[in-house]
Amino acid sequence: MREVIGKTENKRERILLAAVEVFTCRGYNSARMEEIAEIAGIGKGTLYEYFDSKLHLFNEMIIRCWEEYSHSVTSDRIQELSFEEIIWEIVQGHFKFSKEKKKLARILFWDTEIMAEDLKEWMDTRRKEREKLIKQIVDKAVQEEEIKPVDYMLVYIILAGLIGSIWAFNILDEWEINPEKLADQLTDAVMNGIRR
Repeated sequence: MREVIGKTENKRERILLAAVEVFTCRGYNSARMEEIAEIAGIGKGTLYEYFDSKLHLFNEMIIRCWEEYSHSVTSDRIQELSFEEIIWEIVQGHFKFSKEKKKLARILFWDTEIMAEDLKEWMDTRRKEREKLIKQIVDKAVQEEEIKPVDYMLVYIILAGLIGSIWAFNILDEWEINPEKLADQLTDAVMNGIRR
């Protein structure tokens, strides 16, 4: 972990990458700004030019992680996809992100209790945006008779439950998954149930 992150000239980006390394390894309370600066290949004073506190850095790192995650689970062509394809894209994107970016996923889904109030509000806004998107997807699928009429919140809860319960096996227990196969199985379970 001591290896300096020097692949990018952007100091802010190097600091955020180093923060992911340190917060993942040490946790929020044990993370030291000096170590983050060292891994980023900058001085501690330079770090404070970009982030005025450890909490500020942590919050900015969470926002960066969320943006990267959101990009991985939302298809640009979502309006063109069927309901079943959208479910598959969401599930596959989530697990692909979790598999390829374990450290970011761990920070994003595991260590969120250390958030400032404004970041909690920001995350709540993102949750409401996801709910709104699911409502649009469900309403369209019902209107086009792809699915029977169903409360969109039920679909949201099912998807959030699937994603929320399985990611931990991948991140914390090092469960080796194939995101495409898992998306196939979970999409089938959502669409067809588990009845024989």
